[in-house]
Amino acid sequence: MKKGGYFGRYLMVDLSEKSWREEKLPEEIISAYLGGRGIATKLLFDLQPGKVDPLSAENNLIIFTGPVNGTNAPGSSRMVFVTKSPISNTVNPASMGGAISQCFKRTGFDGLVITGKSSEKLWLNITPEGVSFHSAEKLWGLKTTETAAAVKEQAGKKCRVCCIGPAGENLVLYSAVVSETRTASRGGIGAVMGSKNLKAIAVSGDVKTPIADRQAFENTVKKIRDNQNDNPSIAGMHMNGTAGLVSVVNAMGGLPTKNFQTGTFELAEEISGSAITDKRRIKGFACASCPVGCSLISEAKTGKYAGTRLEGPEYESIVMLGSNLMISDIDTIIAANYLCDEYGLDTISTGNVIGFAMECCEKGLLTDADTGGLSLSWGNCDTVLSLIGMIAKKEGIGERLAKGVARLSKELSGSESFAMHVKGLELAGYDPRAVFGQGLSYAIAPRGGEHGRGGYMIVEFFMSDIDLYTHEGKAQRAAELSENATVFDMACLCSFNFVPVGIVPELLCAVVGREYTDEELRNTARRVITLERKFNMREGFSRKDDTLPPRLLNEPLPEGMAEGKMVECLDKMLDEYYEIRGWNRDGSPPAD
Repeated sequence: MKKGGYFGRYLMVDLSEKSWREEKLPEEIISAYLGGRGIATKLLFDLQPGKVDPLSAENNLIIFTGPVNGTNAPGSSRMVFVTKSPISNTVNPASMGGAISQCFKRTGFDGLVITGKSSEKLWLNITPEGVSFHSAEKLWGLKTTETAAAVKEQAGKKCRVCCIGPAGENLVLYSAVVSETRTASRGGIGAVMGSKNLKAIAVSGDVKTPIADRQAFENTVKKIRDNQNDNPSIAGMHMNGTAGLVSVVNAMGGLPTKNFQTGTFELAEEISGSAITDKRRIKGFACASCPVGCSLISEAKTGKYAGTRLEGPEYESIVMLGSNLMISDIDTIIAANYLCDEYGLDTISTGNVIGFAMECCEKGLLTDADTGGLSLSWGNCDTVLSLIGMIAKKEGIGERLAKGVARLSKELSGSESFAMHVKGLELAGYDPRAVFGQGLSYAIAPRGGEHGRGGYMIVEFFMSDIDLYTHEGKAQRAAELSENATVFDMACLCSFNFVPVGIVPELLCAVVGREYTDEELRNTARRVITLERKFNMREGFSRKDDTLPPRLLNEPLPEGMAEGKMVECLDKMLDEYYEIRGWNRDGSPPAD
């Protein structure tokens, strides 16, 4: 059986020297780290020392595919960016969906390591022949859609482009990398590209991913599709996308509202998935080889942005730009999401930062003098739309908001209790007071306040036999779910595709040509999770940083299904989680 899934080579690009070389991808790294997030994290850990400035030339940006990219396996449309985060100073794995992952794989390279900093503004073109360097002087200042169009004029219409907008150029600490309608959003990867004077990366090629056993692969793909056909959740995702979660999470009392002051938004149905589908949905959209089609193309109907179309808005964007700001106008949310994509901003952090600023104004910690007379009042749609551009350009109060919640909170005495971040990264769109395990998920996530890589504990909302308000059993579930997420990130499979994790070993065996077991993949995932922990420990993080904002630990939810609840027994959950991982009680992995 011939081996497949990998080309066995990746690119090393030195922007300082405007040079590149091809590197062999060692078999031992493939065996130990599989691909995607695993290999990228290993290379980042090995190639740079601890405590480098995330916005310096010494911080590397690594992009890697997985063994299933370039095939027609369902969900094989992800690739992973890994760097040191400028907003949290942690390791920062970010996944990007869409067509670019498949196109990257067709270059015939498994990944890309970007080092150094260019003395001039550049964009890169990657083809099977290697890397070419092009001036981005005329692209600087352009929004993401404009940038992609300009790059395609030079690189060819068939290429795919990922790029930064003005937010990344201006080093906004939560700026994103954008490819068409998809983003690598969290942790400030856009700022890392901007710090390197790198505006865009274009990829194109026609190299096919080798598949070791074509018949076994087709059989496994059929098994996955049969499983998907029997899954009732797919119909809901196809109709409403992730926005369908809004009504559920609101009913459970976990919908961030008014900067997490409460978990229930009385106008939630006006921004729910069904409302978008009924009133603003143009059509559905699916990535290549995806039978789920969880994306919506929606259009704003009213206001100055009437006629604006985008893919989405997704659940997280709806919540953080909607209920978290007390905004119930879906057209404002669509416009705000669109502006974030065009400027290259993470919608989650953007909505969180604006909500934090609104509460600071409410409490008198920010004044009219600070805001330049801009009214940062709850539900003010025009202010939100104005602030997005101001943040991206670092204009007026936007310059302060561009620092993120954690840094801004340090400037505003008395705001610490409601600064909603973990390790500097703003919280995602679930209030863990309504599902205690989500608090553990936030606390242990490698890059801070995200909802997935620490274990997507929000799934407990859909389990009728689960006690949402206990610490018992949460550590074990978080460990299992974080391993599932890591397996998908290593293989570069989409977690929204409903591919059972138990089928992944069979799929990999067919593609790669070697046997995998569920336990072997879990051990590989554990190795990656522990390596991420070692990276963070090397940066100075410890158990004390595995915590939650005081609001979640000390302020009970005032209403809704979870009324009176606040996260309890976080320390006990951490003790259990560390023990499951084989880490020391202080959260440090044992020495090798």
